Amino acid sequence: LSLHDALPISINELPPTYREAFIMHRFQNLSYKEAAELLNVSPKTVDYRIQQALKILRVKLKDYLPLILMHLLTSH
Repeated sequence: LSLHDALPISINELPPTYREAFIMHRFQNLSYKEAAELLNVSPKTVDYRIQQALKILRVKLKDYLPLILMHLLTSH
C-alpha cells in the first residue's frame, strides 16, 4: 500500500472516540475546545484522545517514515 492509501485505512481503524477527535482537530480544523463542546467532553479529554490516536498512527505508519522523510527532503 502507498502512504496515500494506508493513512485513511489507519485512521478508520482507530477507536471511534479517538478517530472522531482526531478528524475534528486535524481535518476540520476545530480547536480542542470546539471539539470538546461538540463531543460533550472536556478539552483535556479531546487532547488525550488525539494524543492516543497519534501514538497508534505512529506505530501503524512507522514503515512509511523513510518515504515521508525523502519526500520532505526532496520537495524543498
